[in-house]
Amino acid sequence: MERAPQLLRSLSKDARIIEIGPSFNPLAPKRDGWNTIVVDHASREDLLKKYHDQTIDRIEEVDIVWTGGSLADAVPGDRHGTFDAFIASHVIEHTTDIVTFLRAAETLLKPDGVVILAVPDKRKCFDFYRPLSGTADAITAFLERRDRHTLRTHIDYALNMALKPGGAGAWAAGDFQLAEPVCPLTDAPQWHAAAQRPDYTDAHAWVFVPSSFSLMILELSLLGYLDLAVEDIQERHATEFFVWLRKGASRPSDDEARRQRTTLMQRVILELADQARQLPDGPLSETAATLRDQLLRAEYRTAALKRVLAAVQASTGRFGLKRRRFKDLIALAGQDVPANALAPIQHQILLNEATKILHPRKASDDPAGADEDDPTLADNAVLVVPLGAAQFADPLLAAELARERQRSAAVRVVLEAVLSSLGSRSWDKKRFKAIIAKSAQ
Repeated sequence: MERAPQLLRSLSKDARIIEIGPSFNPLAPKRDGWNTIVVDHASREDLLKKYHDQTIDRIEEVDIVWTGGSLADAVPGDRHGTFDAFIASHVIEHTTDIVTFLRAAETLLKPDGVVILAVPDKRKCFDFYRPLSGTADAITAFLERRDRHTLRTHIDYALNMALKPGGAGAWAAGDFQLAEPVCPLTDAPQWHAAAQRPDYTDAHAWVFVPSSFSLMILELSLLGYLDLAVEDIQERHATEFFVWLRKGASRPSDDEARRQRTTLMQRVILELADQARQLPDGPLSETAATLRDQLLRAEYRTAALKRVLAAVQASTGRFGLKRRRFKDLIALAGQDVPANALAPIQHQILLNEATKILHPRKASDDPAGADEDDPTLADNAVLVVPLGAAQFADPLLAAELARERQRSAAVRVVLEAVLSSLGSRSWDKKRFKAIIAKSAQ
C-alpha cells in the first residue's frame, strides 16, 4: 500500500481533517476531495517562494498560518472538538514543546478522533548519531513554555547531523554505507547565533525510534500530561515510522504500568541494537539482522493469526459460522497489512487459515499439533518450537523472539480449537472448552 493511503486508512473523504505543515506534499489534499483544513507556518504565496525548487503544484491554499504559541489558540474556538483526524507528517520533531502540540490535537479532535503522525526514525535519517529524546525532555520543554529551540538543541542538531554517500539524509534499513557528520566544527558560532535570533529557527528537537516514541506517550499519559494512547505504530523500511494515537489513555495498575514501561525500554534497546547493523563490519551486522528478521516474522505471524481469530469470533453465531461475513472480514484484514517486505507472510497466513475455517479438514483431538503441510510453518517452525536464548548472541533479542513464538503458539492453539469445534451449522462450546483445557495441561 502506498504511503498516503496507509496513513489515511481509517478515513473517508467526508471526514473532517486538520493537516499540520503539509508544505509542498499534503497527505489529504483538498484538490483530491478531502475535507481538510490546512495549517502551515506561512501563506501559500510564501510557500511557493520557499519551495520553488520542489514540485510546487501540490502546495495548497493555507487556511490558518501558525507561527508560534499553542496550535489550539490559532484555530477558532468554534472548531475545537470538531475534527475526525489530526495529521502531521514530519512535523512533530520540529516542535519546541511536544506536550503542548499533542494537547492541541486533543483539543481539536472529536472524542473518537485520531492523531496520525509520520515521524523520522533516527536509525534511517540524518539524526543517526543523535541521542534519543526522553520524557524528561518533553516535561522540561512544557514547564518552560518553550517556543524557541534551545542552544543545546541547535548544537546537538548541527554537531551530530550525518549524511550517507551522495548527500543522502534519509535511507533504507539495509543501507550499510557509512554515515558521516557533515557540519564543520568551524560553524560553531552559527549554532550559537541560531539560538539568539528573536524569530523561530528550525531544528530537529525530538529524536525517536518507534519504541522510544511509544514510551514517551505512555509515560506522559501516566503522569497526567496527556490523555493519549498509541493505537498502532508501524515501522517503515526507510526513513520513518507511522503512529496512530487515540484519546482516552488507560489507567493501569502500578505493576502493569511498570511492566509496560519495562517492555518498551527493552524494545528501545533492541531497536538501537538494530541500528548497529549499519556499521561496516560491525559485530552485530549478521547476528542482529538474522534475529531481527526472525522476530519480525514471528510478530507478523501472531498478528495474522489474531486477525483470523477475531474474524471467526465476529462471524460466529448460535447457528455456526456466517461465511460471507467471515470472508468480508478477512478481505478487510488483508487490506490493512503493512506495505513492506514481510507483507506476504501475513497475506499467506490470512489466506491459509481462512481456507481452513471455510473448508475444514477432519477435526484433530490435538489442536496444538502442527500440520506438516502448512506452508506458514515450512520455512521456520517458530510457532511451535521455542528456542532458548543461549542459541543467540543477543539475549534481549532472543528473549523477545521466544516470547513472540509463545504468543503465536497460543493463538494457534485457540484457532485450532475453534476449527475443531465449529460445525457447518453449529458451534460446539463444550468441545471447545475441553480442547482448551487439554492444551493447557
